[in-house]
Amino acid sequence: MNYHKDIHEDKASLINNNQKQRASKNALPLDSHARKVFKNNVVEQLQDGILTQGEALKILRVQVLNVRQEQFATLVKVSRKTISDIENDNGNYSVDLLNQVFRPFGLQVGLVPIKNR
Repeated sequence: MNYHKDIHEDKASLINNNQKQRASKNALPLDSHARKVFKNNVVEQLQDGILTQGEALKILRVQVLNVRQEQFATLVKVSRKTISDIENDNGNYSVDLLNQVFRPFGLQVGLVPIKNR
């Protein structure tokens, strides 16, 4: 089993599913256990450098909260453009702002050990 190949396939699966799915009134919400497992998978891929912060935010917003950018922006008290820019990895945002947008998921920016590949 090729670990790195599997991880990259997981990323492709998460990103492709996220691009196809948008926050929708018709989406079935994840139960609390499924949300936790999904969030942990996204966080692991973020820590491993497989997902960017922007990709992770978009995936979490759509899959865990099932809200549109406008709704999420209101929730975290930033503009919709700021959410869009972060999700598209445009700009260089402060730790405080990133903490603000990741707070609904119980996450904050921090230092992690560098993983040798």
